[in-house]
Amino acid sequence: MKNALALVAVAGVATAAQAAVTYNDAQEDLFDNGFGNLDITSVVVSHDATNLYVTVNTRSYQSWTKYMLYFRTSNTFDDTNSNGWNRPVTLSQNIDRYVGSWVDQASNNQQNWSWDGLQWNLDSTTSNDQSQTGSNAVTFTIDRAFLGLTGNGLVFFDVATSGGGGGDPGVDHLSTNSPATPGWGTGSVGGAFNTYVIPTPGSLALLGLGGLVAGRRRR
Repeated sequence: MKNALALVAVAGVATAAQAAVTYNDAQEDLFDNGFGNLDITSVVVSHDATNLYVTVNTRSYQSWTKYMLYFRTSNTFDDTNSNGWNRPVTLSQNIDRYVGSWVDQASNNQQNWSWDGLQWNLDSTTSNDQSQTGSNAVTFTIDRAFLGLTGNGLVFFDVATSGGGGGDPGVDHLSTNSPATPGWGTGSVGGAFNTYVIPTPGSLALLGLGGLVAGRRRR
């Protein structure tokens, strides 16, 4: 019985290590609140041993929406305030990884960019998950190795929505609850980055098991 309880406790800790975190955003905080497809309501982040998963929820959905995800990890050495698409966006932190994506194409619609200290490089083109667009949600799968986070670490991030023009700013940023831009022709300004903690999957379970063993020894 004690062994069974110990396994349940460890399993519970392991599950908690990969639990999804929801980051809410204010609604109708755009320069034009008619663009419900650009109005972020929340972003949900989770991970497993291989990937980080980011689901962007918006007030409505349109296939012309563009998504921009900005990342800086605790392992960053070189970073920049620019982005892979060269969109007119000013961030509150520098970044070293950028994901730009669109939904008017069924696959090969997610670009994963890395900064090498001198320039942006398109590392890979993958596909986002559009299976929940009926609920105004799009999910992005991001390789943890691409982020430089195969072990423990922190991910500092912002998410923005935009239009199809190469000079379009971030119309809504997860990081701010006020309009990020006064209009299409003006660059956007983001707020403080959000933080997501990545423990190595199973590491918390081992810690939990260690605590159980220690407890037995004390008893």
